[in-house]
Amino acid sequence: MKRRLFACLLAGCMMLSLFPAVSAASTGYADVPATSWAAADIAAATEAGLFQGVSANTFGMGKTMTRAQFVTALVRLFGWETVTPATPTFSDCAAWRWYYGAVETAYAHDALPSYSTTFRPNDAVTREEMASMLVRALGYTALAGQLASRSLPFSDVTSNKGYIVIAYDLGIITGYADGTFRPKGLATREQVAAVLVRLMKKLQTSSMEVSGGSYISLEVEIPQASADTTVPTTPPQATLDLYEALRICQEKGTDMSRVAVVFTAGGVSTVTRGSSIVSTQEVSRRQVDNYLSRSGVKNYYSDKYDCSYLIYTSGSTQTTIWYQTEESLSAKLALCRLFGVTHYIMQDA
Repeated sequence: MKRRLFACLLAGCMMLSLFPAVSAASTGYADVPATSWAAADIAAATEAGLFQGVSANTFGMGKTMTRAQFVTALVRLFGWETVTPATPTFSDCAAWRWYYGAVETAYAHDALPSYSTTFRPNDAVTREEMASMLVRALGYTALAGQLASRSLPFSDVTSNKGYIVIAYDLGIITGYADGTFRPKGLATREQVAAVLVRLMKKLQTSSMEVSGGSYISLEVEIPQASADTTVPTTPPQATLDLYEALRICQEKGTDMSRVAVVFTAGGVSTVTRGSSIVSTQEVSRRQVDNYLSRSGVKNYYSDKYDCSYLIYTSGSTQTTIWYQTEESLSAKLALCRLFGVTHYIMQDA
């Protein structure tokens, strides 16, 4: 795969966790009253080194932020190593510009779309663009496409809908009291600080395996094998299914800190002969390892489902096993943490 962000997140979280909590009164900016709704977020963003004020003692409350400035803060948030290719990706981002490294780094990590030849670095970043870049940076571009038809409590969202759905569901970007999202509205510096700090706090959490006990178990149904597909598709805890289960749980008002998501340690095996399904059953991790050790096994990873699968052919029968790996589990646990769920249960067949 071109990229998975989870190793980077770990490094970024370790870096960000070094910064102490700060109070609203310690912003150090003359234009940020201690009573301002954004004071604590501005202080935290500054302390974490995400971005600074417009001068030594002025933050620039109410001012907009350029796309180049936002991308620079985004790269710092994720702790990505700077990428500086010899040839610029965008025609309006020359290699000698101060933001060149940040733009190219964000592009290399898929935080920017590949269909445009320009970046517009000096344009003010909009709320819609902010949501899109953040969700892309988290690695959920495919998921955003799957959620593009989902409804939102905003009447003014017509483009980049899937990205806004995710940003809203995760509580990273909220709407306004009048029921609008104002996607084309320009993001102010204090709004950017609030958004980045919200995400920073989510990224600082870690996951813990538990045995159940007093936790609310959340199980995600595994898809049934279908003969209409070339490869039977039965990924345990697929990204979209897990996302919807977490969202529904959240909308019910459940205390997400008391939720433990149940994950399959092994996988699901489907044996087919021609277009006929011979059998489908859950298999243990040991059984998966047994198949992986056989010669002739073809192994794959699906970014769409965040799951691995293997195909083994013997005579006229084909065995397809979708199974959990360390990589797939890390991806799913990261999604859980973004919803505020930090506990999980592993079950084996």
